[in-house]
Amino acid sequence: MDNSVKIKWKEKFFYGLGDFSANILLAAFSFYLLFFMVSIGGLKPALASLVFLVAKIWDAITDVWMGRISDNTKSKFGKRRVYMIFGAVPFGMMFIILWLCPFSVETSQFVKLIYYLIAYCLFNTTYTVVYVPYNALTASITDDYDERSSLTTVRIVLANVGLILGAALFGLFAGDNTVFSEIFVDAGYDRFEAVKNSYLVSSAIFGLLAGVTMLISGLAVKEKYTGSEEKNPYGLFKTLSQFLKMKEFRYTTAYYLTSMLGFDILLALFMFYIQDSLGYAPDGILSTTFIAIPLLVAMVTSVAWDRLSAKFEKHRVYLFSVILTSIGLIIALLVPSFKGEMYQSATASMGELLSSGTSIALLLAVFVVGCGMSGIQILPYASIPDIVELDEYTYGVRREGAYYGVQSFVYKLSNGVALALVSLLLQLFGYRETPFLDGVTGEIVYAYVQSQTAQDAIRVIFCTLPIVIFVISIICAFKANMGRDRFNAIKEELAKRQSINNPGGTSG
Repeated sequence: MDNSVKIKWKEKFFYGLGDFSANILLAAFSFYLLFFMVSIGGLKPALASLVFLVAKIWDAITDVWMGRISDNTKSKFGKRRVYMIFGAVPFGMMFIILWLCPFSVETSQFVKLIYYLIAYCLFNTTYTVVYVPYNALTASITDDYDERSSLTTVRIVLANVGLILGAALFGLFAGDNTVFSEIFVDAGYDRFEAVKNSYLVSSAIFGLLAGVTMLISGLAVKEKYTGSEEKNPYGLFKTLSQFLKMKEFRYTTAYYLTSMLGFDILLALFMFYIQDSLGYAPDGILSTTFIAIPLLVAMVTSVAWDRLSAKFEKHRVYLFSVILTSIGLIIALLVPSFKGEMYQSATASMGELLSSGTSIALLLAVFVVGCGMSGIQILPYASIPDIVELDEYTYGVRREGAYYGVQSFVYKLSNGVALALVSLLLQLFGYRETPFLDGVTGEIVYAYVQSQTAQDAIRVIFCTLPIVIFVISIICAFKANMGRDRFNAIKEELAKRQSINNPGGTSG
């Protein structure tokens, strides 16, 4: 008998609203934070890499503990929702401190390093408090293989809406020649201070929006917990040992991890690729247009990937999403750069830029990437909760929080290493942080022009490194061996055990 928990569309929407909240902020700090630290804060790329590495290590460690804490939580708001509800306000507020930049260009690199490190760790802590329990809700809302794909599709669509709004609006409001910076210039601020203030105002707006939407999601979703209400009897290290003994856990984790790492590298380097490698002037509207297009395409094509995953195994469908994305990145590798004079020109019209060979080729590249990207986002995510039933089948305990905490730990640790490596590569190939003080005039130089070596390095890293990582993810996806038939067999066995242990009873 099928005891799967079916979900109404309204419930899926409110659940997805939590990812909308998280991804509004994710877009901002993924697309702009590294760029902001280096170009506005004046932190050297090598030190920025240290910030990302240390903060991600801290973030990863707290994820493991947060997962266990949520597993052992009992409240009238449930195991997971309680953290979304009461963590929403700090989550939004801590985002703002990332963009304060409370120092001058003359401030030492050490002071900047310490500030950004503390700010990023504080924000990551609040992010963990709301997002690890939110992730664990997937396995508690439904235990149906295809319903989880459908739930994840709605979630990813709303996540992409958040990414689009976060990337497009944050880029439209914050930065040089943007809405808020021009308001501050008109108010009498110099260009550098105007740009700094534009980031701060934008962060306040986004922090408020993210906090409110996370709160709404936490209040609206329902936990349909079908496992035992007893606490996890295993300690942290025993839990980790048991997880690692499962081949499916190892490969599914690697599958999810590598898919996300490739995606994160694309986000982190996209602004560098657009402005430094291709030569677009730092104009918020044009740059964010190219950010929004692949995300919009991903939203439209997400339904197709969901339908395909309902007919075929998720890992086989994933293969085609990687092929599409890789084709788009190869096109991006071949996109011609603007001439040097157009790069520095403030007089080139939007029409001239959009009708250029560079823009036409770039539009094709981001369109193709967007078609494949939604599959890369949806399919690994939808595969993660399937291991929860395997864990219960193997060890007799249901522990979504610990599982998602470990998943998040591995991902964030690897993410920190990857972004630190990318930052170090920028430094290695001569990327110069801006603004900087001119040693002769003593004036602040606010410029984006980089050496040809740095421009070429950004292009190659941006276009090829994600492809390599995605290929690894395909291998892991096939080795995980968690198809529909096996999952349903595990679920049937769990239902038999439950009927034996609780004859005539109901789960809840």
